[in-house]
Amino acid sequence: MRTFTIQLLGVVRYLRPDGNLLRRPVDRTHVRAMVTLCLLFLVLAPLVAFVTARLAGNAGLRAERLQSHTRHQVSAVVLDVSPKGVLDQTVRIGWHDASGGAHTAVVPNNGNSAVGAHRSVWVDRAGALTSRPRKHSQTVADSVMAALTAVTLLGLLHSAARTLIDRRLERRRLELWEREWAAVAPRWTGLP
Repeated sequence: MRTFTIQLLGVVRYLRPDGNLLRRPVDRTHVRAMVTLCLLFLVLAPLVAFVTARLAGNAGLRAERLQSHTRHQVSAVVLDVSPKGVLDQTVRIGWHDASGGAHTAVVPNNGNSAVGAHRSVWVDRAGALTSRPRKHSQTVADSVMAALTAVTLLGLLHSAARTLIDRRLERRRLELWEREWAAVAPRWTGLP
């Protein structure tokens, strides 16, 4: 805490006009720009995180509701099992949709499925095989990831702006130094 206080006092002392000839206006401009960028990031980061998480969360909730209304479980019967020596064992399953239409699909074997065994599968309104509906935990995780990604992108933008300002002001600082040295060098070195 003491170190932070000393650094904060140093920044305040550096920003105020004190008539120090070694501290040029370009130096004060540089510090003001860095402090402004830092404060801007500290204000915008939570705002960007909140808005992004809110948008991603709302989209996820809409997907949850839609999928819970359009997907349902049905009981499927194992029709055929791939041979035991095959590396990726699959089973062919069959089921009937709500209108009585028959469907079949090849899916991974999730254990010792024998011909005639029953499995629960998720289907859409058309009776086609699909994944289970989206869980709320997935929506929360997606919202958090969206917020973290947005803040990371804001941090990259902040870093790019800081680098651009540093380079521009450093170029200006070197031009001033060259101009001042050209005026002082003949007196100090005795050379024209």
